[in-house]
Amino acid sequence: MTDIILKVVAEAFVNGRDIMDTGSAMLGLGGDNAFCGGCGRELMHEVPVRSMVVDLLYRCDQCGALNEVPKNN
Repeated sequence: MTDIILKVVAEAFVNGRDIMDTGSAMLGLGGDNAFCGGCGRELMHEVPVRSMVVDLLYRCDQCGALNEVPKNN
C-alpha cells in the first residue's frame, strides 16, 4: 500500500473525461491511499487506483478540486 498525492487538473483540461465525486471517501479492499492534490484530504483508502484502466477525474468533496492519478505512478 502506497500513499499517492493526486495531481490537480484545471477545468479546461477535463477533455470529456468522466468525473467521479468521491463523497466523504472511497473505501476499497486493498490498494493505495490517494490524497487530494489541492487540500490533502484522503479521497480513497486502499483502492487500487494505479491499476485502474479508466481515465477518471476525482472531485474532492472538501475543496472541489479535480484530481487525476499522476502518470509516473
